[in-house]
Amino acid sequence: MLKVGIIGVGSMGTQHFLRLMNKIHGATVTAVSDINEAHAKEVIAPYPTVRFIADPIALINDPEVDAVVIVSIDSTHEEYCLEAIKCGKYIFCEKPLSASAEGAKKVVDAEIAGGKRLIQMGFNRRFDPAYEELKALVVSGKLGAPLVAHCAHRNANYPAQYDDVVAVTGTAIHEIDTMAWLVGDYFTKAQVIFPKCSRHSKNENLHDPQIVMLTTSSGMVISCEIWVNCQYAYDIRCEVLCEDGTATLPRPSRVDVCTNQTHYKGMTTDGLGYFAEAYDREFQAWADACNAGTYCKAAASAWDGYCAAVTTDSCLKSQKSGAIEAVPLTDRPDFYID
Repeated sequence: MLKVGIIGVGSMGTQHFLRLMNKIHGATVTAVSDINEAHAKEVIAPYPTVRFIADPIALINDPEVDAVVIVSIDSTHEEYCLEAIKCGKYIFCEKPLSASAEGAKKVVDAEIAGGKRLIQMGFNRRFDPAYEELKALVVSGKLGAPLVAHCAHRNANYPAQYDDVVAVTGTAIHEIDTMAWLVGDYFTKAQVIFPKCSRHSKNENLHDPQIVMLTTSSGMVISCEIWVNCQYAYDIRCEVLCEDGTATLPRPSRVDVCTNQTHYKGMTTDGLGYFAEAYDREFQAWADACNAGTYCKAAASAWDGYCAAVTTDSCLKSQKSGAIEAVPLTDRPDFYID
């Protein structure tokens, strides 16, 4: 049985905690840490075998913790990953790997120096059945080579502190990793375009929506619409244009309703619920891999986390310059080739 310590039990961390305690086979949570001690103790209260450890570093080093789930604030991910690597413990790290590409590279270098892949990034769309089907079709070559892709990431409502930086590092990063994985390529150019701003944008430091334009090493162009206060629902879209056809991500099934001369299908504002199956599958895959003493080949690696960080750094640079910025990525090292 894999004994897991969780750092961060906010909304996402709490769901991961409950998932590991109630849904995932071969794993259990033995300790949690969070800056909000009262909330953390409330979360674990129904589970008397789970301990609260105030210091995250102490949790990582605890002998009753075999593996660490990092769901703390973004600025702490690098430090906790480096500590867990030193301890030789498996890591599930929610995005980002680090607050900067430089920091992400330190984590990659440490993992390579340790000689064993320990990190699985929490890019859960790789485990979503619809995205898996879309990727399989694109890479099969049945539609010819991919040329262009359009995707959208829309959140109904985000708090006022959400700004341009977080729009990239907290939202666009999902599309960045997903599209690199889906088409099997890395990015060489990035540009962020600010269209007319919605009246629903809550922060003078947030342009909402934004368009992220990415170019791959093969010349494919990908447009990503990021809209974090669209109001109407949580909405994810993706379409890939290939030489001989197109492939489009299906919308989640919802009840078809007719009432009062109106016809509609329901949507949701719950992003965690939207991808609930993908979260379950990625955590089961992580637990299975850890128990087998290896890593999950289907999951995002530390190198993927680094690639996402390099790309987001270029996007942030473009936000300020308005120009097309280079993304200084190279081919994947042998250490990260399955």
